[in-house]
Amino acid sequence: MQFADYIYVDDYGYNNFETIKEHIEKRKKYIPNPFYVLILNEYNSQIEFMEFMYLLQQHYKKREPLIVGIAETYESAELLACHMVENCMIKVKDLDYIAYLSSLPEISEDEVLPKMLRISGGKMYA
Repeated sequence: MQFADYIYVDDYGYNNFETIKEHIEKRKKYIPNPFYVLILNEYNSQIEFMEFMYLLQQHYKKREPLIVGIAETYESAELLACHMVENCMIKVKDLDYIAYLSSLPEISEDEVLPKMLRISGGKMYA
């Protein structure tokens, strides 16, 4: 599965990103702490969020989604999605997330991890 250059995370996603990344890349069927992922739907350029285990379905194995967010709980995933909607509307005046993600500054090639946009207590940190 692929990660966007910029990824929205809550405190849990920020603190456990390496472990979560390993679970996602290895497509582990058992994980001790379930989490939610926000993905970009390539067909309609909209954000969807779901529990990670849904990404183990055959459909997502054939068409790997672009992961744009990681959250610990459903409520936290909703909050991240709301921040993405706000930022998208401010930046591109539309709900076209592909245009929004491409409008963000490019990440240098030597960066290994994506740049995390951390949402903590309703405040956003880059």
